[in-house]
Amino acid sequence: MKVSVVLMGLVWPVLTFGQQLYTNADLAKFDVPGAYSNQDLKRLPPSPSPRGVIGQPAYTPPPREDAAYQRAYDGLRLTRDALQAEIDFENGRVSFSESAWAGDTGVIAPRLGYRAAVAPLVLELEKRIALLDRQMDIVLDAARRAGAVVDQR
Repeated sequence: MKVSVVLMGLVWPVLTFGQQLYTNADLAKFDVPGAYSNQDLKRLPPSPSPRGVIGQPAYTPPPREDAAYQRAYDGLRLTRDALQAEIDFENGRVSFSESAWAGDTGVIAPRLGYRAAVAPLVLELEKRIALLDRQMDIVLDAARRAGAVVDQR
């Protein structure tokens, strides 16, 4: 009972005053000195826009040569990182296959001898990483010759 009385006390002002709508006719009741009316606002000149005409795209400077080298380097770096992550994953599975837990037949996991089965894949991934390292060096050399700066992080 007390809860309903308290809730009614809190909700009553919202229900009473929340229904009121104000129209343009109500604006005549308010007299604010120095306030603009709609007619005053229509007579004002258009305000300058910092971006120019609305609908026009903002100015974008032409791409620098640095950006092309950076994009090429970043693409090679992402590919290299993905291949390195795959090698790390396979090395983790090899470590598991040589551990004491690898003999459980109820688990789908690599068994003893997994190192020999996955060796060609790991060697291929290492070869691809070496090639990507070489391509990254070529991009860095070309950027250095062109005077561009490439972030190697």
